[in-house]
Amino acid sequence: MFTSLYENFRNPLLRFVRYKTNDLHFAEDIVQEVFIKAYQSFDTLKEKEKFQSWLFAIAANTIKDHYRKRRIDLTEETDRAEEEEISQSILQELDCCLLNFMQTLSPTQNEVLQAIYFDELTLNEYARKNNLNLSTLKSHAKRAKTALKTTLMECCHFESNSRNEVVDFYKRGERCK
Repeated sequence: MFTSLYENFRNPLLRFVRYKTNDLHFAEDIVQEVFIKAYQSFDTLKEKEKFQSWLFAIAANTIKDHYRKRRIDLTEETDRAEEEEISQSILQELDCCLLNFMQTLSPTQNEVLQAIYFDELTLNEYARKNNLNLSTLKSHAKRAKTALKTTLMECCHFESNSRNEVVDFYKRGERCK
Protein backbone atom coordinates (compact mmCIF):
# COMPACT_ATOMS: atom_id res chain seq x y z
CA MET A 1 0.00 0.00 0.00
CA PHE A 2 2.74 2.47 0.95
CA THR A 3 4.51 1.77 -2.35
CA SER A 4 1.50 3.00 -4.32
CA LEU A 5 1.30 6.12 -2.11
CA TYR A 6 4.97 6.76 -2.80
CA GLU A 7 4.47 6.42 -6.55
CA ASN A 8 1.41 8.71 -6.53
CA PHE A 9 2.86 11.48 -4.36
CA ARG A 10 6.60 11.45 -5.09
CA ASN A 11 6.53 13.78 -8.10
CA PRO A 12 4.08 16.37 -6.65
CA LEU A 13 6.08 16.37 -3.41
CA LEU A 14 9.36 16.74 -5.32
CA ARG A 15 7.94 19.74 -7.23
CA PHE A 16 6.81 21.31 -3.95
CA VAL A 17 10.17 20.80 -2.22
CA ARG A 18 12.13 21.90 -5.28
CA TYR A 19 10.03 25.07 -5.45
CA LYS A 20 10.77 25.76 -1.77
CA THR A 21 14.50 24.96 -1.93
CA ASN A 22 15.41 25.81 -5.54
CA ASP A 23 17.87 22.87 -5.56
CA LEU A 24 17.00 19.58 -7.26
CA HIS A 25 19.57 17.43 -5.42
CA PHE A 26 18.67 18.91 -2.06
CA ALA A 27 14.96 18.46 -2.90
CA GLU A 28 15.49 14.78 -3.74
CA ASP A 29 17.22 14.23 -0.39
CA ILE A 30 14.38 15.99 1.44
CA VAL A 31 11.71 13.95 -0.39
CA GLN A 32 13.50 10.74 0.53
CA GLU A 33 13.69 11.83 4.15
CA VAL A 34 10.01 12.83 4.14
CA PHE A 35 8.91 9.41 2.89
CA ILE A 36 11.07 7.69 5.49
CA LYS A 37 9.46 9.79 8.23
CA ALA A 38 6.00 9.15 6.78
CA TYR A 39 6.61 5.41 6.58
CA GLN A 40 7.89 5.28 10.17
CA SER A 41 4.88 7.13 11.54
CA PHE A 42 2.20 6.03 9.04
CA ASP A 43 0.25 4.17 11.75
CA THR A 44 -0.21 7.47 13.65
CA LEU A 45 -2.20 8.98 10.74
CA LYS A 46 -5.84 8.71 11.83
CA GLU A 47 -7.54 9.92 8.63
CA LYS A 48 -5.85 8.15 5.71
CA GLU A 49 -7.67 10.38 3.18
CA LYS A 50 -5.63 13.32 4.51
CA PHE A 51 -2.36 11.60 3.59
CA GLN A 52 -1.39 14.25 1.03
CA SER A 53 -1.75 17.24 3.39
CA TRP A 54 -0.02 15.26 6.17
CA LEU A 55 2.84 14.38 3.80
CA PHE A 56 3.25 17.99 2.66
CA ALA A 57 3.24 19.16 6.29
CA ILE A 58 6.08 16.70 7.03
CA ALA A 59 7.92 18.09 3.99
CA ALA A 60 7.49 21.70 5.09
CA ASN A 61 8.76 20.88 8.59
CA THR A 62 11.70 18.90 7.23
CA ILE A 63 12.70 21.81 4.99
CA LYS A 64 12.52 24.18 7.98
CA ASP A 65 14.63 21.79 10.08
CA HIS A 66 17.31 21.59 7.39
CA TYR A 67 17.49 25.36 6.97
CA ARG A 68 17.56 25.85 10.74
CA LYS A 69 20.41 23.34 11.10
CA ARG A 70 22.24 24.89 8.18
CA ARG A 71 21.94 28.37 9.71
CA ILE A 72 23.31 27.10 13.04
CA ASP A 73 26.25 25.42 11.26
CA LEU A 74 27.00 28.61 9.34
CA THR A 75 26.74 30.68 12.51
CA GLU A 76 29.18 28.38 14.32
CA GLU A 77 31.65 28.58 11.42
CA THR A 78 31.34 32.37 11.34
CA ASP A 79 31.82 32.57 15.12
CA ARG A 80 34.96 30.43 14.92
CA ALA A 81 36.37 32.51 12.07
CA GLU A 82 35.66 35.73 13.97
CA GLU A 83 37.31 34.32 17.12
CA GLU A 84 40.40 33.34 15.13
CA GLU A 85 40.54 36.79 13.56
CA ILE A 86 40.25 38.42 16.99
CA SER A 87 42.96 36.13 18.39
CA GLN A 88 45.28 37.06 15.53
CA SER A 89 44.60 40.75 16.12
CA ILE A 90 45.32 40.39 19.82
CA LEU A 91 48.53 38.51 19.13
CA GLN A 92 49.65 41.23 16.73
CA GLU A 93 48.99 43.88 19.38
CA LEU A 94 50.93 41.85 21.94
CA ASP A 95 53.87 41.34 19.58
CA CYS A 96 55.19 44.86 20.15
CA CYS A 97 55.02 44.38 23.92
CA LEU A 98 56.41 40.87 23.79
CA LEU A 99 59.72 41.82 22.23
CA ASN A 100 60.19 44.59 24.79
CA PHE A 101 59.36 42.24 27.66
CA MET A 102 61.70 39.58 26.35
CA GLN A 103 64.53 42.12 26.69
CA THR A 104 63.86 42.15 30.45
CA LEU A 105 64.64 38.42 30.69
CA SER A 106 68.11 37.05 31.19
CA PRO A 107 70.09 36.71 27.95
CA THR A 108 69.78 32.91 28.11
CA GLN A 109 66.02 33.01 28.64
CA ASN A 110 65.58 35.57 25.88
CA GLU A 111 67.65 33.51 23.45
CA VAL A 112 65.77 30.27 24.23
CA LEU A 113 62.34 31.85 23.71
CA GLN A 114 63.52 33.66 20.58
CA ALA A 115 64.79 30.40 19.06
CA ILE A 116 61.75 28.31 19.97
CA TYR A 117 58.91 30.73 19.26
CA PHE A 118 60.27 33.11 16.65
CA ASP A 119 62.88 31.02 14.85
CA GLU A 120 60.63 27.96 15.32
CA LEU A 121 63.34 25.55 16.38
CA THR A 122 62.34 22.49 18.36
CA LEU A 123 63.90 21.99 21.76
CA ASN A 124 65.91 19.08 20.35
CA GLU A 125 67.22 21.20 17.48
CA TYR A 126 68.19 24.05 19.80
CA ALA A 127 69.87 21.65 22.27
CA ARG A 128 71.92 20.02 19.50
CA LYS A 129 72.81 23.35 17.89
CA ASN A 130 74.05 24.78 21.20
CA ASN A 131 75.47 21.54 22.60
CA LEU A 132 73.12 21.58 25.59
CA ASN A 133 71.53 18.82 27.62
CA LEU A 134 67.82 18.56 26.63
CA SER A 135 66.65 18.39 30.26
CA THR A 136 68.59 21.53 31.11
CA LEU A 137 67.16 23.30 28.07
CA LYS A 138 63.61 22.31 29.04
CA SER A 139 64.19 23.83 32.49
CA HIS A 140 65.54 27.04 30.94
CA ALA A 141 62.56 27.25 28.58
CA LYS A 142 60.06 26.66 31.38
CA ARG A 143 61.65 29.31 33.61
CA ALA A 144 61.76 31.74 30.68
CA LYS A 145 58.08 31.22 29.87
CA THR A 146 57.14 31.62 33.53
CA ALA A 147 59.13 34.85 33.79
CA LEU A 148 57.62 36.22 30.58
CA LYS A 149 54.12 35.25 31.69
CA THR A 150 54.63 36.97 35.04
CA THR A 151 55.76 40.15 33.28
CA LEU A 152 52.81 40.04 30.88
CA MET A 153 50.32 39.43 33.69
CA GLU A 154 51.69 42.42 35.63
CA CYS A 155 51.32 44.61 32.57
CA CYS A 156 48.07 43.37 31.03
CA HIS A 157 44.71 41.90 31.95
CA PHE A 158 43.66 39.00 29.71
CA GLU A 159 40.15 37.71 29.03
CA SER A 160 39.69 34.13 27.81
CA ASN A 161 36.87 32.17 26.21
CA SER A 162 35.59 28.75 27.29
CA ARG A 163 38.50 27.06 25.45
CA ASN A 164 40.98 29.18 27.42
CA GLU A 165 41.97 31.15 24.32
CA VAL A 166 42.76 34.83 24.79
CA VAL A 167 39.92 36.88 23.32
CA ASP A 168 40.83 40.31 24.64
CA PHE A 169 43.32 42.17 26.78
CA TYR A 170 43.98 45.64 28.02
CA LYS A 171 47.15 47.28 29.26
CA ARG A 172 47.29 48.14 32.94
CA GLY A 173 50.09 50.63 33.30
CA GLU A 174 52.76 52.88 31.89
CA ARG A 175 55.17 49.99 31.43
CA CYS A 176 53.01 48.66 28.59
CA LYS A 177 53.58 50.89 25.61
